[in-house]
Amino acid sequence: MGATTVELTGSEKPEEPQELEREVEDIRENIDDIVTELDRRGHELLDWRLQLRRHKVLLLAVTAGCLAGLSLTVAVGMARRRRRNRFLAKAARLREALARMIAHPERVAQPQPGIGKRALSAAVGAGVGALAKTLVKQLAEPPEPDSLSE
Repeated sequence: MGATTVELTGSEKPEEPQELEREVEDIRENIDDIVTELDRRGHELLDWRLQLRRHKVLLLAVTAGCLAGLSLTVAVGMARRRRRNRFLAKAARLREALARMIAHPERVAQPQPGIGKRALSAAVGAGVGALAKTLVKQLAEPPEPDSLSE
């Protein structure tokens, strides 16, 4: 930051103490100005009301974009629902279901396990896996010598 170095050699005369004190005071004032400016900028950055005033156009644009995207999503969902509830769409889905039923009659009305049965089977599978890992670990390790038989 523009700090100067003082070289003390035999050919140059060292600076007077008053000059050194003046340089130190100048550097302190410069640092004080920098710290004051950084403090002011930090307070401005964290002042949310000031940030809202400064960036209200951008904030409004982002809000409008989000609302437009949400509105478009809802409108498309409603249109798809209306289209799906028409008679011809229902008839086409019924025809596809009947075609699947004729192609694979063994899959018709097979009971699917509920969430409770699936959770229980996952827990049992995890327990069996942990037990198998422990057994394999015990069988793979050589037995430890007894400390009493020495």
